[in-house]
Amino acid sequence: MIAPPPSTEAGYACESLPQSEPMLRGGAASSGSRAWPGHAAGKRSQGFALIAVLGLLMVLSLVAAFISSYAEQRLEQTFQLRQQLQGRLDRDATLATLLHVVATRPLVQNAYLLRSPPPAESSYDPFSNTAADVDISAYPHLFVDGRRYQGIGSSAFALQDEGSLLSLLDPDRERWTALFRQNGLTPQQAERFLDQLQDYTDQDDLRRLNGATSSDYLNQGLAPPPQRLMISPGQVFNLLDSTALHEPLLAMLPFATTRSGQLHNLNTAPAAVLQTIPGIDESLAEALVQARQTKPYADLADANQRLGRIIPLDPLAAPSQASPYLRIKLWTVMADCRQPIWLGLSSTPTSRTTPWEIDYLFSLDHEQPCRTPQPVVFPPLLESAMDG
Repeated sequence: MIAPPPSTEAGYACESLPQSEPMLRGGAASSGSRAWPGHAAGKRSQGFALIAVLGLLMVLSLVAAFISSYAEQRLEQTFQLRQQLQGRLDRDATLATLLHVVATRPLVQNAYLLRSPPPAESSYDPFSNTAADVDISAYPHLFVDGRRYQGIGSSAFALQDEGSLLSLLDPDRERWTALFRQNGLTPQQAERFLDQLQDYTDQDDLRRLNGATSSDYLNQGLAPPPQRLMISPGQVFNLLDSTALHEPLLAMLPFATTRSGQLHNLNTAPAAVLQTIPGIDESLAEALVQARQTKPYADLADANQRLGRIIPLDPLAAPSQASPYLRIKLWTVMADCRQPIWLGLSSTPTSRTTPWEIDYLFSLDHEQPCRTPQPVVFPPLLESAMDG
């Protein structure tokens, strides 16, 4: 059988083969152009995922930073609360120790001896000077002239004989006016303060020249006077002019007492109080305080001899023995000496049931210099100091 001649279809087929390549290429190109949008969408998806991960990491970082800051604040608060609690424990332990000292240790002139003298050297009588010849420096002791001591832990304390301070019960106007002058105030301000003080404490509601009655207090939204004697020195801040005199009153408060006070005790009176005594200037007051640091004065004649000058005082009105009225001030050094506690004691050593009575207790919140307290040579809790 004879093969048919090549037809146009075959020729077409033969000729179309070379053309199939560009068609395939074109097809391939067409196919590639259709796949590109999906590829871009995939990249966009990956970008969104990356942004989401970064955002999540940022949120987690912020959360971690917040948790860390919160935990740090809580730790700081916990540390502060622990310090405050420890400060209170130290302060309470110091107070308990001081109360024990007041109840059991002899008060010789201007100091409590932490170890009692031997019976052969002295027979102890808290209201006499039979132990006046005892060398205080030979025994661990605590002075009652207002100097600061290091207490237990972070606490500090000071003991002050209130018998030598200026009284708020029956104020000596001349001496109070001198104290006002020391604090930059005028005699007129002193007179107004003293008149208001006496109007506040007397039993009638009559006004003195510069005083104030109940209506004056009520007009300023203040509690009216109780018309009775003050119990604690802190009550001076209830007077009508206390707001205007707040800072000076804070400075003068350590020198005021609600006891009878005003004794010319050269062994326990602060220098500022000594300067209020007529005839004693600033230099003499500082000399008196400096000389008693090492040895208390036996009497006025002893002070005259040791200072080499005559002190214009009545020997009968210048006791050398501290009174039975004691003020204890307590601070917490960690609290920058803020909020000192003031505690007033009446010592009754002859009583078998109550060796002391607490007459007042209050605290003040104010800024004050936090001086370095003097360390106790033998801490009161140390057995070697407390052995009798």
